[in-house]
Amino acid sequence: MGAAVPVISIASTLIGTGLGIASQSQQANARAAEANYRAEVARRQQEIAERNARLVEQRGAVELDRSRLETASLMGSQRARLAAQGGDVNSGTALDILGDTARAGAFDARTIRSNTDWNAWRHRLQADDALSSASAHRVQAANALAGLPYGIGSSLLGGASSLATKWDRFRHLLE
Repeated sequence: MGAAVPVISIASTLIGTGLGIASQSQQANARAAEANYRAEVARRQQEIAERNARLVEQRGAVELDRSRLETASLMGSQRARLAAQGGDVNSGTALDILGDTARAGAFDARTIRSNTDWNAWRHRLQADDALSSASAHRVQAANALAGLPYGIGSSLLGGASSLATKWDRFRHLLE
């Protein structure tokens, strides 16, 4: 009976060290898997933000064309009405009216272009942030696994030290 207690103590040290190593490995793999998952989510967010930027630019181009066509149509209608009144559309008040319409149309076009650029830039900024986040998560995943050998080594050394101490006591009991 006297020898059984040290043997059980040695066995529990071995089992505890093994379970500790398994637990460290499982935790590191879980942290790495979570970080990789978050990296993938961030990468998909980047793709969505980039696609949104392209869509904003496409819609902006369509809106810009529509605005320019509306301005040209309005100026055509104004010319026709002014000409129907019998005036010279290339001078005086008629020319001022057409000039004002052209300036207003140009202002609208610049506003559309500015808003399009702003919104596309905002989406690209979101894409850059998502890319940075994905990279950071990938580093976290790598770090979770990179530290594993050191943790296992530390557990092995601690277990070996404890085992050596218990073995020494057991050996003295046998003498």
